[in-house]
Amino acid sequence: MLRLFRNLKMSRCDPFDAISATVNLDDPGQWGNAQRFMLDALERVTACLPSSAQAAVSVAKSRLTGRATVGSVATTRVKLWSEIEGRDQADEPDVLRIRATICELHGIDEQTPIDRLAFFLMFWERSGLSMVVLAGAIRDVYDVIYRVN
Repeated sequence: MLRLFRNLKMSRCDPFDAISATVNLDDPGQWGNAQRFMLDALERVTACLPSSAQAAVSVAKSRLTGRATVGSVATTRVKLWSEIEGRDQADEPDVLRIRATICELHGIDEQTPIDRLAFFLMFWERSGLSMVVLAGAIRDVYDVIYRVN
């Protein structure tokens, strides 16, 4: 049993700090992991998302597996932005959950890989989604045990 946990690192800090302390997020080789992490986390809470965001998670999964086009992802993202138009800065759970989903749909690009992940984590936490579930996604993608207080 001890061997199973030997390679895992533990953190009690902010989830972004837990990830960035272990992974070089400036390394383009890590950007795919960030994308997979966001999708994995969203898939774990799909039932807690507004219906439009639930559909968007399916599109994001299709993109990851190569079945969705860049155009369909962009169209989905525009629909989500339209849904929260005028409320996009609101602290309402549904708005924040849609914003987290939008972060995943934007993907990780060369200009803002760290920002995209940081915003995703902020929207997740502020929306009231389960930090225990998030910790599971951090563990599964990054091999970091994030301890929820």
